[in-house]
Order: sequence, then structure tokens, then C-alpha cells
Amino acid sequence: MNGLGVMVIQLAALGLVLVLLNARDRRRERAVAAVLDACPRPLRGAIAVRTRAPVLSRRVAVTLDMSGCEDGDVWRALRPLAEALPPHVTLVVGTRADATLPIAVSVACAAPGSR
Repeated sequence: MNGLGVMVIQLAALGLVLVLLNARDRRRERAVAAVLDACPRPLRGAIAVRTRAPVLSRRVAVTLDMSGCEDGDVWRALRPLAEALPPHVTLVVGTRADATLPIAVSVACAAPGSR
């Protein structure tokens, strides 16, 4: 019976890890889908999306590389992106305001619980 108990504990730990990884992946997918749905269609091919989500946290960070976009396009895209994000999602936009100076912009989201 002792060996069976150890086996059950190991399987339960493995199952817990798989559940946590699945929840993290679903959070990341929801955040990316919200960003892509809110992004204007002409810009969808000009941005790169990168996400970061810890396994034991509900927070997700979505980073958009919009360095290939015009300045006006970046500012037009920020408002709908900030309003569409789910709670606990941080949006970071990386762009070039000047040909020599890279900048990163973090947007405050309209949803409660968002950053």
C-alpha cells in the first residue's frame, strides 16, 4: 500500500502542474486574442506580439513591437487596445518615436483590476 500511495501523490502532483500550465496558456491566449481583435486591421500585419505569463500568477504581460508602424498609427491603436484588455493584463508597446531613440509605452487599461 505504501508504494501505491507514493504513486498517487506523484500522479496528483503531475496533474496539478498540467492544470496550472493549461490555465496559464489559456490566459495568454485570451490576452493575445483581445489585443488582436482590438487592433485595427491594417496594423495587424505590422506588429509583433510577445506574451509573458507566470505559472503561479494571474498577471499577463503583452508586448507589442510596433517599430514598423507610423507614429500616428501607434497612437490611434492605443485607445482601443487599452479598452479591450481583460483584467490583470499589462500592455507594453515598443515603438520608435525618432529614428534613433527607441521607447516603450505602457498603457493604463479601462477594465478594473488591470494595469
